[in-house]
Amino acid sequence: MIARITIVWRPNVGKSSIFNSLTRHKIAIVSDIENTTRDILEYQMHDHDAEIAYIVADSGGLAFGKNDEILADVRIRVQESVNRSDIILFVLEYDRVTDHDAEIAKMLRKSGKTVIIVANKADNPDRMREAQGLLSLGFDKLVPTSSLHTRGIEELRALIVSELKATGYDYNEPQYGDDVLKIAIIGRPNVGKSSLVNAITGENRSMVMDLAGTTRDSIDTVVEYGEQKIVLIDTAGIRRSGKIWARNLEDWSVMRSERAIERADIAVIVMDANEGITGQDQSIVGKALELAKGLILVFNKWDIVLARKDVDQVEVQSGYNKYLDRKFEFIDYVTPIFTTATNGKRVDEILTTAMQIQTERMKRVKTGVFNSFLEQIVLKHAPSGNKKSHKPKIFYGSQVDVNPPKFLISVNNEKHFHFSYPRFIENQIREHFGFAGTPIIIELKGRESIYKKGGGLKTDEEKAEEVAKKFHGDDSKMDASRRKRFSRGVRKKKNI
Repeated sequence: MIARITIVWRPNVGKSSIFNSLTRHKIAIVSDIENTTRDILEYQMHDHDAEIAYIVADSGGLAFGKNDEILADVRIRVQESVNRSDIILFVLEYDRVTDHDAEIAKMLRKSGKTVIIVANKADNPDRMREAQGLLSLGFDKLVPTSSLHTRGIEELRALIVSELKATGYDYNEPQYGDDVLKIAIIGRPNVGKSSLVNAITGENRSMVMDLAGTTRDSIDTVVEYGEQKIVLIDTAGIRRSGKIWARNLEDWSVMRSERAIERADIAVIVMDANEGITGQDQSIVGKALELAKGLILVFNKWDIVLARKDVDQVEVQSGYNKYLDRKFEFIDYVTPIFTTATNGKRVDEILTTAMQIQTERMKRVKTGVFNSFLEQIVLKHAPSGNKKSHKPKIFYGSQVDVNPPKFLISVNNEKHFHFSYPRFIENQIREHFGFAGTPIIIELKGRESIYKKGGGLKTDEEKAEEVAKKFHGDDSKMDASRRKRFSRGVRKKKNI
């Protein structure tokens, strides 16, 4: 088992800044708004010099004496995180201990865990000396820090490694490579993303409540499905831009969601089947397509649709599929999944489908096979050109990349092709080779760059003009009729 470090705090003592400084990544949201961090954020650290790896968990701020439903849920999950941890980082302000701090200290003493006091905001020598007074809480390990100036962070890392080594931890787990499938769970607020993650993992890792926007940060969860290791990236809900105020906290969540899509292999777009497909849902799908990610469309809360009065399940399923075809006609290669996260119905299909899509994304077509395929489709449907262009020609092609699949096709001039022809090639590739669930990148590359620096292949007229210049100097002195006769004679003589 890899070691686990949990940061515990009361609200607004700079704990999220400590988390970001420790991990060297801006993962936790830093804000003056109380209870900004509501979820258990995790980051896996790899100290190659010390040959050790450990997880740093950023918990929600503990507030006692309040009956707020969200804060009560935070307290439960922080306690669970503490129970699973090897070391606790107790973040305090360097110069004071509040009643809340005393309550947290009491809880931590009962846990029996190794506790390191992190005395934050100690940004000068006097404050560092004053911070020693926090040892009166009954813990013998203390590191003065200043997250603003990253002071004391290296000392804190060194103490963590020292304590783990003393306990016997020396396991350096490899970083996640290409063999790990990364799946981003994305969608509008309150469509059931966190419920799906909980159903898949079997743990209450993300907060699940009927409140829009309760998941504000991305949470990575590692699961094993069969022999495949999978990272689930549970993103913050993406709101319509009109509902995000300037400099509002939700701005950070949208950016974080987009970054989560960028680092994933497959995007699972979760939609509310009962509400139907919104313009925002289509926009989210567009973002995933723009980044050429594998796609899974999940329609959650399907039980609510089936619970409507006088609903025939076969008819409603058929009708919904036609509805999807209209809304997403440009991604007919994606198969939808209809789930009910609350009871786990068809949730396993998400992971099964994701693994199948990843296999398709890693597929390679041999160059010889692909060129035979190109010959066949050109005979079937020759490329059509534009009105002002020469006849478009395809010379050869090959697959040049995977994840996502990319095909490079050599042509006489890519501008000569009608815009619809690459789409025709894509449809034929899917029909012959598959690639279900993933976008395909097709690039037409003109050959003129190979033969001529300044543009396309030289025409007969251009070659004739060159000969004319050679014998007569600047052909601009020739009249039009003479130039035409001379060009015709040169083409005949030189067989141009």
